[in-house]
Amino acid sequence: MIHNNYKYLYYHKCIENKYKILKIYSSIDEFSSFSPCVFTLGVFDGVHIGHKKIIKHLLHRSYKKYTPVLLTFDPHPRKILNPKKNLLYLNTLSEKIKNLRKIGIKHLIIQPFTLKFSKLSTKDFFNILQFKIKEIIIGYDSHIGRNRYGSYNKLKKLSYVYGFNIYKIYPCKLKTKIISSTNIRKSLLLGNIKYANKALGYFYTISGYVVKGKGIGKSIIKFPTANIKIDSPEKLIPKNGVYAVKINYLNNIYKGMLNIGFNPTINKKNKKIKIEVHIFNFSKNIYGNKIDIFIINIIRNEKKFSSIQELKKQIQKDEINIKNFFSYEEKN
Repeated sequence: MIHNNYKYLYYHKCIENKYKILKIYSSIDEFSSFSPCVFTLGVFDGVHIGHKKIIKHLLHRSYKKYTPVLLTFDPHPRKILNPKKNLLYLNTLSEKIKNLRKIGIKHLIIQPFTLKFSKLSTKDFFNILQFKIKEIIIGYDSHIGRNRYGSYNKLKKLSYVYGFNIYKIYPCKLKTKIISSTNIRKSLLLGNIKYANKALGYFYTISGYVVKGKGIGKSIIKFPTANIKIDSPEKLIPKNGVYAVKINYLNNIYKGMLNIGFNPTINKKNKKIKIEVHIFNFSKNIYGNKIDIFIINIIRNEKKFSSIQELKKQIQKDEINIKNFFSYEEKN
C-alpha cells in the first residue's frame, strides 16, 4: 500500500528539478537542514481551507527568516491503526503534492506511516528529527506521538526543553460547522457538493483514463459518454447521481455532465459503480487519454426508470438543466 504510491514521487521530483519549486523527501531520515526551520505536520487530506490556514501561517512565520517544512504521512494513519474501516481519500498522493505546491510549500517530507512509527513517543519523534525547529504550527486538534499524547498543552511544556515556540491555529468554519476532511467526505457521500467545494476552496476533482465501455450511451441511448477508470481505488467517489462538471482535457476546459452509479435501468445486475461523462460540443476520440473532472454541482440522484425511452427523456432534461445551470452561473 505504501510503496505503490511512491511511483508518484519520481514524477514529482522531476517536476521539482524542472521548476525548482518543491523539494520532496521520502522520509524524515532523508531531510536535514543546518538552517532553523518552521515546522508543521499532518495528513492534510484534501488540503482544504482549514489546512491552508495552517500552511499560510507556516509560510508567514518563516518568511525570509526560517526554512518552512511540512511533514505529511502516507498512507493515512487510520488505514494502519484501524484497517477494517474503509477510509477513502479526498486526494491521491499525487493530488496532495500538487495542491501543496500551489500554496508555495518548499520542503515536503512524506513519511511512511507504519505500526512501528505509530509507537514512537512524542519525545522519540522529536529526537529523530535531523533539523533544528524554531517554531511549530499545529491545528486545533493536532497531536504528536503514540496514543495522541502530544496535545498542544503537552507540546507547550516540551517547547521549553527543545527550544521552540508553538502556535495553535483555530479551526475554520462554514455556517458554524468546523471544516474537516471527515466532514467533507460525509458531504460528498451525501451529495452536498456545494458545501464540499466551499470547504475545499476548489472544485472536488476525480481524474482517470478514458476506457472503452459497452457503447450503450452511443448506440442505444444516442448519448455518447466517456467511461472513466479513476487513478486510485482509494479515491472517494461522491454519491450516485448526475452532476454538472467541467473537464480538463489537454489543458482545455469543457463543460459536461457526469453520471455516477450502477446504470439500474439498463443493467439490473450491475454491482460495480460506473463513472461516465458526456462532454458538450465534443467529438474527439480520447480513448486512453487522461482527463480531470471538476465536480461543480449535483443535478439529481440516481434513479431507475421504467424504460430506455423514459431514461433518454430524462437525460435530455438533465442536459438542458446543466446548460441552464452553467448559463446562470456565468451571468451571476
